Amino acid sequence: MIVANLATYPPRRDGMLDVVRALAPQVDRMNVVLNEYTEIPAELAAFANVHPVIPDENTMDVGKFYVEPTPDDIVFYVDDDIYPTNDFVATTVDRFHALGPGRWLGGYHGSIYVKPSIRQPLRLLRFSRRRIAGYRRVFSLDQMLESAVVVDQLGTGCAIILGADAPPYSYMRDSRKFVDVRLARWCHEQGITPVCLPRQRDWIGTGRYGRASIHRTFTMRNPAHVAEEIWTYAFKVPGRGAPPPRISE
Repeated sequence: MIVANLATYPPRRDGMLDVVRALAPQVDRMNVVLNEYTEIPAELAAFANVHPVIPDENTMDVGKFYVEPTPDDIVFYVDDDIYPTNDFVATTVDRFHALGPGRWLGGYHGSIYVKPSIRQPLRLLRFSRRRIAGYRRVFSLDQMLESAVVVDQLGTGCAIILGADAPPYSYMRDSRKFVDVRLARWCHEQGITPVCLPRQRDWIGTGRYGRASIHRTFTMRNPAHVAEEIWTYAFKVPGRGAPPPRISE
């Protein structure tokens, strides 16, 4: 079964409905976690395969992991302000399967952590364990990427993984606002390789809320606990910066 998991809250209702309209016809099941809602939006009843959930707590962005998949599922994690084309699911599944045997996390917004060189004296002077979040090479989802590349970290706004490799909610639960970091840590611990998938420029539409809001308002403030979690996997992913092994053969 192909499953899509989305988490949202009331101020993003219109965006959420746009994403559901675009994505629900492409998957077998779509779980929509409705943080801070008191009732289920009536519009969701139009989609037989959409399963809305009002959680017992405000899961925020961790809500994408609230409904756990079965091992055989192919799972998409999606945001409420990223708008897929009508071939998004089929094309992404094909690209994911093309990686071949192995344990993979695929996605379209990837990062590789980069230490500054002596040719960048100011950045080198400012570099510290605490500031690691600001030292990344980013493969932005709206930019063209000709071939797949192994990365340290993927964004959970448009990612794909097998259900057997997906982290349980209990593992992700306390990572509100830094789910990308926690998922990268999970992948490193479990031997799952994060791969940024190829795409054309602007193939994935971005919405009205601003793509990097959490990164700017939270991550770039360098919370110590987030920085330390990044260091558990940064610079340690085998093959980072190169094509996945099967593709490079």
